[in-house]
Amino acid sequence: MGSKIALVLCLALAGCVTSAPVDNPRKVWCDNNKPIRPSAAVFAVMTRPEIDDMNQHNTLGVKWCGWRP
Repeated sequence: MGSKIALVLCLALAGCVTSAPVDNPRKVWCDNNKPIRPSAAVFAVMTRPEIDDMNQHNTLGVKWCGWRP
């Protein structure tokens, strides 16, 4: 009985393995993010840390995804 349970467990785990290539993390990031371009009114009330985060995000997008400023 124990060997049957082990066999079923092994088969279940083997079904979870994939041989598909792992996507490039940069491509995944680029596919799931867009430039942050707030309106003038929103920008006027943003805090310094929010502006820094936005600039870091957009700089990464320019470098990795070819976004234009």
